[in-house]
Amino acid sequence: MLTFLESVGRRSEAEFYLRMFHGLPKESFAIIVPGGPVVRSALGSIVEQLRFLADLGLYATVVLGLFDPDTGATSSERLTKRLPSANMSPSPHEMSEANVVEAVREDLRRERIPVLHFRKDDGATLEQRLSQLGHLSQQLGTRKLALLRRRGGFRPLVGKRADEKLSVEGGRISIINLTTDRGRITPGMLSKRDSELLVASDRLIQLAEPNPLLISITSPLNLLKELFTVKGAGTLVKRGSAVERHTTYSTLDVPRLRQLLESSFGKELSPTFFDLPPLAVYIDSSYRGAAVVHDAYPAPYLSKFAVQPEAQGEGIGRDIWDALIRHHTELYWRSRADNPIASWYVSVCDGMVRRSAWQVYFRGIPVELIPEAVAQAEARGADFATPQSSVLAPQVETAAPVSVVALPEQK
Repeated sequence: MLTFLESVGRRSEAEFYLRMFHGLPKESFAIIVPGGPVVRSALGSIVEQLRFLADLGLYATVVLGLFDPDTGATSSERLTKRLPSANMSPSPHEMSEANVVEAVREDLRRERIPVLHFRKDDGATLEQRLSQLGHLSQQLGTRKLALLRRRGGFRPLVGKRADEKLSVEGGRISIINLTTDRGRITPGMLSKRDSELLVASDRLIQLAEPNPLLISITSPLNLLKELFTVKGAGTLVKRGSAVERHTTYSTLDVPRLRQLLESSFGKELSPTFFDLPPLAVYIDSSYRGAAVVHDAYPAPYLSKFAVQPEAQGEGIGRDIWDALIRHHTELYWRSRADNPIASWYVSVCDGMVRRSAWQVYFRGIPVELIPEAVAQAEARGADFATPQSSVLAPQVETAAPVSVVALPEQK
């Protein structure tokens, strides 16, 4: 299965997300919400993706009829008839039935596929259906909710240029941070349907709080790529983080920052780490992710980039990275070769030089100064009290990404 996932992304990324998903309770992995047209035209693809996930030990809840309740019962019947042919055991439910959350939790623990549907004749409005789904995701502690549709993620309308601060990949808006991107999505940029989906996604994220729900809008064929790669293959919508910029440690809670860095890297910092004043520190307001930049030659040096292990996959790393590169067009840093997010570093750097002890990355640095950046990175002393081990850090969305993530934060 990991070999298969290599066909849609890097093996290291797939392994990162697989470890992260396996670290969750069985019921918290994902909810998949296909639209009626997707079930009619791509039922085989949906079943195939569910089969791949089951082969990886991951079982998702399927919810039908969210936007078109008149198709819910029919879609449920079709899917529950098809799943046994792929050696999966479906367990159908109506969203309105009593104790549905406990029933779904039990199904997933028994490695059955819960298939829930909204009824056409229950008179519920879209807001009420969103409330039911939001309550379900909150109670299950769902990490990802995938809205499947044939056209996949959001794309700016022809003639409408996306704000340069939005994350755009191949004409597709890859990540929307609801905390920072609301004002960047101008009226008319998205189609009416995309705008409605964005509003619905925002509402679902609010309803799921304090559970940090991530919502992916993607196509059935791209579901695995969206789940297991940093770049993804859809649009990741997330609550997002408020990233603060500090130019001194005196305005920070240093013990909390130390705890964040040490828990992310799994090592104790050197007692003198905070003696060197930072050029800048970018930190999530809840101290779940941070980047520490030092003044250096021939460009600012990224000393530390970390996201708490339990926050990886929420896109916090991507938020911090975006804030970082807005202020630093030139940057260099180093990491061990076995760093699990090395592939992400490769995707965001201009170039990399491999050395016996370190891999040195750089972006925006003039070609003639690259050898000096590499030499300076290699010459820097150790930041940890004991030998460094594999970094557990960050999206992206991630995506994503990142969680992008450790960086994924991605996605």
